[in-house]
Amino acid sequence: MRKINRYVSSLLGAVCLVLSACNDFLEQYPDSNTHTEVDSKEKIAQLLTAAYPEASYFRFLELRTDNVDDRSAKLPASRLNEAMFYWNDYHEEDLDSPKLYWLDCYRGIAQANQALELLAAYPDKEDPQLQALYAEAFLVRAYLHFMVANIWAPPFADEETNKGLPGIPYVEKSEKNAWVSYPQENLQDTYRKIERDLSYGLAWVKDEYYQKKKYHFHKKAAYALAVRFFAYTGQWQKVIDYATYVLGSDVKKAILPYQEYKEKSVEEMVEGYASEDNPSNLLITTVESLWEENYKTDRYGLGSVSYEEVFQRFSSKSIRQIEGYFKAVHRLDRTRAYWPKFTHFQSADGLLNERRGQYTQNVLLTTEEVFLHRIEAYAMTGRADLAKDDLITFINQKHIADGIGSELSGTEIENVKPADRERIQPFYRPLTQEQAAILYYVSEVARQQFIHEGLRWFDLRRFNISVDRNRVGEAKKARYVLQPEDSRKTLSLPEGVTLINP
Repeated sequence: MRKINRYVSSLLGAVCLVLSACNDFLEQYPDSNTHTEVDSKEKIAQLLTAAYPEASYFRFLELRTDNVDDRSAKLPASRLNEAMFYWNDYHEEDLDSPKLYWLDCYRGIAQANQALELLAAYPDKEDPQLQALYAEAFLVRAYLHFMVANIWAPPFADEETNKGLPGIPYVEKSEKNAWVSYPQENLQDTYRKIERDLSYGLAWVKDEYYQKKKYHFHKKAAYALAVRFFAYTGQWQKVIDYATYVLGSDVKKAILPYQEYKEKSVEEMVEGYASEDNPSNLLITTVESLWEENYKTDRYGLGSVSYEEVFQRFSSKSIRQIEGYFKAVHRLDRTRAYWPKFTHFQSADGLLNERRGQYTQNVLLTTEEVFLHRIEAYAMTGRADLAKDDLITFINQKHIADGIGSELSGTEIENVKPADRERIQPFYRPLTQEQAAILYYVSEVARQQFIHEGLRWFDLRRFNISVDRNRVGEAKKARYVLQPEDSRKTLSLPEGVTLINP
């Protein structure tokens, strides 16, 4: 009970500080003479609904990871498919391209900013629904800038290093033109602003005003975003506090047990992945994407080599058999494998005129990610026993057969190979051998859990993990190796973006 009281007190204290910050923000915007109609809150809510991503990062980031290989020269490879696999620049504005995702993020940011400007003119700032709209606008703005920073800015480091690294354009007013000249700021400033907006959103976020809650930043989705942000920035107690709220007292109920899916068809698996009824899903969005088609058919994808690497390289039966997730990984043939996750449907609308209406659903935040970040946080705060207990719980939930994960209570963590431990080199190093081993295990479990979703790319960046594209038996080519701190882990800014020194 004392532990729960301490946890609640720490969160309440944080919320009080954030509420004060929110009030400071509102004081900057005195009521204007603009008359706001009664239904304007509904219009602002619609504006925010449309601010969520309509473009996807899944394809272009997944192709840059060690989850994929060259399946066969006989398979088709688009220019995007090949460019991302070899970490080259790609400036076309195609579906699933970096440039389209950049544009869509700043489109959403502009809409969030427009909502904030409209809300600032609204007369009743004590209205709970108004405060909920403020929260959603700040959370959308924080999330989209955070995603841009983790793709187009260097990985987060310590404060002094961050001050010498380039940040991203942090846009705080509605822009009609995505191709404008932005002031250059450093990475520390970027993350400070993200954390500020996140804090504003966390203070006022509510669940009561959404008919389809999982398509909005409701409370648990907001806290899941906080968990990711604080895990990436090494603020471990905050990770634990927010994650514990999301997961609740019975963590088994918070994540989907894959035992339920062992008799499901491919169609039923796909339907369950992005379902609102899936307890793991916290934030879902509908995006225009060809990934549902391409992740099974492209030359570069989950193939025989990467399948073995991701799902069968562990000596531990407990980890290796995670491939049993809903009979998860399907083999199309000896060179191609995939985990059925994505459906597709059509619409008359679209982001691009030449290819309209190819839609799928992306799950952006989950309890699984929250759970795994809490394991990291336990390890980094000297609570290795709690980290191991949670890892066993997670693995047992993800297996068709019960009890497999209990192997980890033995010597599996301690026996992680030194070469594998040494691959984990976050900015907050040095790590103890036990910490490095736990983070390595967590990163590999996450690699399996989020296959095809691009999240592995963020772990490659924050843990400084290398990737080797060279074929076994062939002469090594340096350009086919992504080094731990390789500049190619930061994508080039899209053509047309100009940053100017203040």
